[in-house]
Amino acid sequence: MMKSKINRNFYKTCVCLACLSNLVWGVDTVAAKSGAKAHPIKKIDTTPNTRDDDIWAFTLESNTYRNTVYLSPVLDFSSKNGWDIQIASYNIPVYGGGAQNYEWDSYINLSKTFDINTQFKALLGTQNGTTLFSSQRQFHNVEYALALYQPIPTANIHAGPYWANKAITTTTDVFAYTVGFGVELIKNKLAVQGDYFSGNSNVSGAIVNVIYRVLPKVQVYVGVGVPEKDSGNEFYGTVGLSLFSKGSAEELDNSTVAQ
Repeated sequence: MMKSKINRNFYKTCVCLACLSNLVWGVDTVAAKSGAKAHPIKKIDTTPNTRDDDIWAFTLESNTYRNTVYLSPVLDFSSKNGWDIQIASYNIPVYGGGAQNYEWDSYINLSKTFDINTQFKALLGTQNGTTLFSSQRQFHNVEYALALYQPIPTANIHAGPYWANKAITTTTDVFAYTVGFGVELIKNKLAVQGDYFSGNSNVSGAIVNVIYRVLPKVQVYVGVGVPEKDSGNEFYGTVGLSLFSKGSAEELDNSTVAQ
């Protein structure tokens, strides 16, 4: 009986995710401007994996524009002492192409989280890299600092300044701010996460994702990117899959009980 109930809930969740995915792509298709240049907001990641328990994560994300689909693979390691390192490549064209100022943007993202107390944390990070397979390769650099506040165990907000050089913004050196949030709607199952980058450069705008944990070590998500005015960006849809080297102790315990 328990397995039947779990299966029904799983199928219902899949249907909901499929509907949301179609909605994201539909909005994206209507809003995108044909022939315009754009940049995924995901080019700057100031919120790496916050699970500081020596865990590996691999994420494969698809960014969909009107006539273009890009893939973005990310490998992440988060340690118990607060260090987080990412190796990422954004905007790998798989269909269409040419919607970006740059493609194959590849970076190493290093950050350190400092615990202040049970509710407050501080984070310092740097993201550096360049575009592969380009005849005009430039050094991309982003520096960022965040204050993280978790008023309750199931919700958090973060905010802070970031600096991005001209090579990544394609306009000028930018000093601006970023804010974001994360809310767990169903414990260890369903969450919503969002980030906003201020300014009017190619890294400005917002991204909101709905995340569903399918298994303790597997999660999927769908979302939408919203451009900032005069940023040169467009609306785009995201679909992603994340695999973890281990689930949380609580999730693994619950899974054992259910079996």
